[in-house]
Amino acid sequence: MVIRESLVDQTKRSILAYIFKENLSRGGRLPSIEQLAGIFAVGKSTVREAIKSLEQLHILETLQGKGTFVAVEPSSLGKDVSQLRSVTEMAKDSGITLVNLKVEREEIEANAFLAQKLMVEVGTPLVFLKRIRGFGGEPIVYLEDILPKKFTVDFSEEDWHGSLFQALEKNGVVVTFSRARIVPYCPDRDFMKKIGLRKRAPFLLLQHIHYDAKGRVIAFSNDYYHSEFFHFEVLRKRL
Repeated sequence: MVIRESLVDQTKRSILAYIFKENLSRGGRLPSIEQLAGIFAVGKSTVREAIKSLEQLHILETLQGKGTFVAVEPSSLGKDVSQLRSVTEMAKDSGITLVNLKVEREEIEANAFLAQKLMVEVGTPLVFLKRIRGFGGEPIVYLEDILPKKFTVDFSEEDWHGSLFQALEKNGVVVTFSRARIVPYCPDRDFMKKIGLRKRAPFLLLQHIHYDAKGRVIAFSNDYYHSEFFHFEVLRKRL
């Protein structure tokens, strides 16, 4: 069965994309409803419904007689990529609360590839954590984390549903740096079905290997970020 995206949902997505494209910050004013309707080629009633929905998510705020304004700091979702922060921390800085749309975990054994990435022996017990996170029912981040089981033996059920960095730190394992590779990713049908993505859009894939202060590998991660909601900045210096 094909689930079609409603016009209101499309307009919500378009408004969010506009905020990022125009680099609006918290307090930034959006064009009028009439102007937005013209920009997105939809009716004014559709724009009103989309704005109302984003107000309920505390992303927009409408002030009577003044207009509609951005109520969060969207640019903080795209901090300097050299800063190692969890998705939860990035979203919190923006005033956005991400929710888990789906969480799965399984115990596996390290094959040759994972043994090399994690610097463990083949056959080492691992935990494979998969999380789809979003807001307003929209999936905007898909996270895959693989780490040795020994680091998670004291995890509570709540730990699996929050920030992985914070859960590890609570259990005495502190991630201090990572090596990341950034890859553009165009979702195929299988990926779209897996995360519940209704409209194809480019993603940014960050492949990380996380380390503690002693250089011990803690986790190997593949983080897929919806490019309409996240951007990353890199500071380049001339040597």
